[in-house]
Amino acid sequence: MSTHEMRFVFQRDIRGVLDHFSRLMRVRFCFLSAAGRELEVGGHLPHCRFCRLVRHRLGLHELCAECDRHGWQRAAHSDGAVEYRCHAGMMDGCMAVRSGSRVLGYMMIGQFRTRAACSPAVRALARRKGALNEIDRAFAEAPLYSRAQVRDLMGLFTVLVNFIVSQRLIAVRSLDPLEPLLAYLGEHPRETLSTGDAARLLHRSPSSLAHIFKEATGTSFLQYQIAHKLEMADDLFRSRPGITVREAAFDLGFSDPYYFSRLYRRHRGRPPTATLRRLRGG
Repeated sequence: MSTHEMRFVFQRDIRGVLDHFSRLMRVRFCFLSAAGRELEVGGHLPHCRFCRLVRHRLGLHELCAECDRHGWQRAAHSDGAVEYRCHAGMMDGCMAVRSGSRVLGYMMIGQFRTRAACSPAVRALARRKGALNEIDRAFAEAPLYSRAQVRDLMGLFTVLVNFIVSQRLIAVRSLDPLEPLLAYLGEHPRETLSTGDAARLLHRSPSSLAHIFKEATGTSFLQYQIAHKLEMADDLFRSRPGITVREAAFDLGFSDPYYFSRLYRRHRGRPPTATLRRLRGG
């Protein structure tokens, strides 16, 4: 099933689980699609400062991504959670979320450490780039756990993932009839369609569209568009840390940045400026 053919529906409780766990344990707890796209992040926490420096300051983004992919592959072939140390010396944990034998996605925790210093290879590269002190300080900021604490952390992580799956806090619904419409929305982020426009795109009546859309996604077409635009806003904030709220609003088709900010606050519980500050480490 392609990414256009499924829609993950997150119950309210899962957001609470992710948020509380992330804040309490000081780790990054997130849900990823089977393709590795982050869909829900506890507390909307960005990657830790050390990981951001390794990925961007040292230019090791692809190596970091390869470590994650290897972790997902291990989790996909395991009945439980797996833990691994990334190339830079940071610890991560991963567990596959399944429907029968099919892997729907992955739960991940990470960006904590069990050692006093990061990997010698990363420190050597940082020294060559004149960033060693910055790298060492950022690594020291990450939570430090003993091996016994890591076992407890992974045990709690396993219990939480099993709870999320057993309580069906993540639902997957088929979106086959809606694929052309969802593809259109993804390709035209500036547009906001009316129900009539969307119905014409699928050669259906507005009432028919409203019915199948609610049945497939669990929400109305209007609410879906709002959620979709806010997800794209969060993607912009993560991928372009220097972007302003005004620029993001215009990129997503909002002519009034203040309306965009109010909408964001209503659905995220905080203004977009707060998200940007957090992503920038402020």
